[in-house]
Amino acid sequence: MTNDEVHSAVARWISARTNGVKTIKNHEGGKTYAVYNMVNFTGAEELRRWHRKIEFTEMDEVNSSGKKIIEAAPVIDMEWRFSVHAYGENPTDRLRPIVSAMKLPQVIEPLLPGLLVHSVSQIRNVPDWINEKWQPRAQMDLFVRGVTCDAHVVDVIDEYSFDIRPAG
Repeated sequence: MTNDEVHSAVARWISARTNGVKTIKNHEGGKTYAVYNMVNFTGAEELRRWHRKIEFTEMDEVNSSGKKIIEAAPVIDMEWRFSVHAYGENPTDRLRPIVSAMKLPQVIEPLLPGLLVHSVSQIRNVPDWINEKWQPRAQMDLFVRGVTCDAHVVDVIDEYSFDIRPAG
């Protein structure tokens, strides 16, 4: 799962949790809306110091030695961080259902089996002064966990020989 795929999945999930309010990924540009949500991807990091395992896949192609190419993919537990913003009327009320939704496995289901909402921050009321009037806005952080398996071609040595000679 790529960072972009996770970002899109979270935006769809936020839209569903906020009664279908238009939810965009950060800085999409295009049409503006009076009421909308924005999901900003702020980063991702590995959760554990070491990966869980490595998955090896034998490909159909062969290398220069005539051996089948092998791909190795470390299975890495990841956490993606998002800043979720609500614009327009009642923004804090719009974000509030996200806090309860993450506690119900049936409601998280559209993100499963690949992703799990791990935690959310407080909902912050952050109105902004625009065109000489206050615009209602709210913001919260959302943390999603999942697994990545990015594959890389590796050379596997099938045969080798060595010679042991006594010292001296």
